[in-house]
Amino acid sequence: MIATHPNPVCRAVPSFMLHVAVDDVGGSDTFEQLWTKRVGDDHFELCCIPFFAYDMALGDVVRAEAATGYVIQSVVQRSGNGVVRVAVKRPEDVNTVHPRLHDLLGRLEYLCEWFAPGYVAISLEPARSHEELFTALAELGESVEIERVLI
Repeated sequence: MIATHPNPVCRAVPSFMLHVAVDDVGGSDTFEQLWTKRVGDDHFELCCIPFFAYDMALGDVVRAEAATGYVIQSVVQRSGNGVVRVAVKRPEDVNTVHPRLHDLLGRLEYLCEWFAPGYVAISLEPARSHEELFTALAELGESVEIERVLI
């Protein structure tokens, strides 16, 4: 399985697709495809918000080589951005909670990417307070699972 980003928040032109292994999602042959822009021979800047990959965020510079099939080997420079993921727990709640999440993120002007209705990755800028976001997410109660991946 390969998880893709149809609408990356910072689609670079030209773009370069990398893969990152996400073993904890679906096994050893599961990858996430990440949009990047080349910033050196084997260095690339992430142009999307990872849905499943840990320890990386929008704007991070990563290392990947042709010899590895352009699978990310490491993060070489942090952007300072964080990532929080929000998932609606029960399928029957998606039609109610998704619009609330969508409106909240738009109102607060967060960069985000939707993997599917009810599952969103949100970029957290380092110089910004995120108290209003986390307060509003907490108000959604038990209908969502909130995962702070990198902050």
